[in-house]
Amino acid sequence: MPYVIPHVFKAGEKAIAEQVNTNFNYLKQSLEQLNTTLSSQISNTQETLSKEIETLQTQGDSTIELINNRDTILRLGTIVTPDPTEDGQIPTADVELSADKIHTAAILANAQIVFPTLDEDETFVNILFEFTINSSSSLTLPANVSWQIGEVPEIVADGVTINRLIFDTTSGGDNWCGYHSYLNTVD
Repeated sequence: MPYVIPHVFKAGEKAIAEQVNTNFNYLKQSLEQLNTTLSSQISNTQETLSKEIETLQTQGDSTIELINNRDTILRLGTIVTPDPTEDGQIPTADVELSADKIHTAAILANAQIVFPTLDEDETFVNILFEFTINSSSSLTLPANVSWQIGEVPEIVADGVTINRLIFDTTSGGDNWCGYHSYLNTVD
């Protein structure tokens, strides 16, 4: 229903009032059309976001399962126990890391980390090493590592805590940067 300006018009005012009324109705129709368009776009956006959230939740569930399975595997790990040496000496095992890999281990004897020999084309390399180590063992870290805090990290040696060492190099293995964190799996 068109808006009517209540007024007693004098000559010429009626034409102006009709023009104002026409402009008002045009503006009202434009706003209604804009409202309909925006409502439709908002509805479409909400539907798209709902689908994306559902996809992310599904992927998140998969990621959670992966992490839980991975922690179970980490508790088992690849056991690093060298053959006993002669004369009752404490044996030392080499934990040989390979380039661009994730390594896991349960260290049950003294061990030392050995970095891989890199090819000429391997200038940038990342290595993740997650391990548990018991209190009667030690782990010797490579000397050519610059640690994140400027000093060699303290490894948690309780046989349960998962230590995480990340190594990266941009110099083809001449120098390495090292990062340490840990995850205590005991509640």
